[in-house]
Amino acid sequence: MNDSEAFRAAVRACAEVILRDDASPYEPALEIMGLASGGHPVDDGDEADTGLVSIFGELTDWAELRPEEAGQAEAHMVTAAREWLAVEGDQEAEARYFDRWLYDILGFERRSTHSEQS
Repeated sequence: MNDSEAFRAAVRACAEVILRDDASPYEPALEIMGLASGGHPVDDGDEADTGLVSIFGELTDWAELRPEEAGQAEAHMVTAAREWLAVEGDQEAEARYFDRWLYDILGFERRSTHSEQS
């Protein structure tokens, strides 16, 4: 199993825990974010590595920094996990997932697709 496959397997396990109704989704979401610092490289060319860390990092930050909105942030964690499990492995669906979550929902700034000249 290569690094990307190991990362995806770890995320899948965390996402499945998030979807259980018996606990808060915060801890497994935080674990997804922590995978980047836990020995799983996030620069091997798999967009899932950086995209998922960014999504769940942003959602856990939201819950931490605005505790009065923690319920809303946790609802988004559940939705993000459910949607990830539905698209994982389908490259085009994954690209749409990242586009929607990073830019449309979380408001990350889109990178320019052409280089600027001085």
